[in-house]
Amino acid sequence: MYRIFYLNKAFFLSDSPIENVKNIKIEEINDLCLALREWQEEEDDNFDLCFYGVGKTEMLNFLKEFYKYTEAAGGLIKNHSNKYLFIKRFNMWDLPKGKIEKGETPEQAAIREVEEETGIEEVNIIRPINDSWHIYPWKEQTVLKRTYWYLMESNYSEKLIPQTKEDITEAVWLKKSEAKEALESSYRSLSSNLLEFIK
Repeated sequence: MYRIFYLNKAFFLSDSPIENVKNIKIEEINDLCLALREWQEEEDDNFDLCFYGVGKTEMLNFLKEFYKYTEAAGGLIKNHSNKYLFIKRFNMWDLPKGKIEKGETPEQAAIREVEEETGIEEVNIIRPINDSWHIYPWKEQTVLKRTYWYLMESNYSEKLIPQTKEDITEAVWLKKSEAKEALESSYRSLSSNLLEFIK
């Protein structure tokens, strides 16, 4: 099952109906776009739903072709003091991440983006964690983005340097309770996917 976010709500692509959301059966793959457009226009920001009836992988591949598809990578970084590295961008708490460049693996991109956006060094990947998916308008098109997330560690103790050219105004280490609070106030695509990994 795939969960894809649009603004503050989400839809699921599933092989069968799921509980606690509205389920819509897709008979033909082209019907997915119309159903999505109607859902996006709903005024209820918390209105989640599930599309099923056509295989979830077939629906995802269709959306990759229909929208501009891109991939990014980032990290949830913990240090030896059990603090977590957060950035603030557009006055919202966020985690460092960015687009995967040609020839890079997701792991390489995640480390590079973390270093570029925060000034940190000596970052190691512990393991991959939940990917996130979201759709958003960009210029005159709509983008479907997959972000690969990694749990990372670093004992870097020098001054952090936010990448201001990427509109990052802060890069800070937050205690576990502060990190949870920051993530809960961040984008739902982040909080719902990564909150469980702040321990």
